[in-house]
Amino acid sequence: MASITIRNLPDEVRDTLRVRAAINGRSMEAEVRHVLVHSIAQQDLREFGPTAEQRTAMRALQTDVMSTIPVSVSLVDELIAERRLAAEQGD
Repeated sequence: MASITIRNLPDEVRDTLRVRAAINGRSMEAEVRHVLVHSIAQQDLREFGPTAEQRTAMRALQTDVMSTIPVSVSLVDELIAERRLAAEQGD
């Protein structure tokens, strides 16, 4: 893995990172890594995410799937929970 050095980081940003790291139970280095990775992932999703046609097809598929399972189960919530767990284990 690569490493980088960030020079001239404003004190306010450093202090905010320190507080966020403490709140999230991570070191400052792990917090910075988390922020960078998730920021890039969100940007990629916006730029390279599904097209409107693909989103429509996904909604139709989800509707079909949801009609076959109990209403109390949310596939989206399960997927979000799985991704959060995977992200936490990756940190």
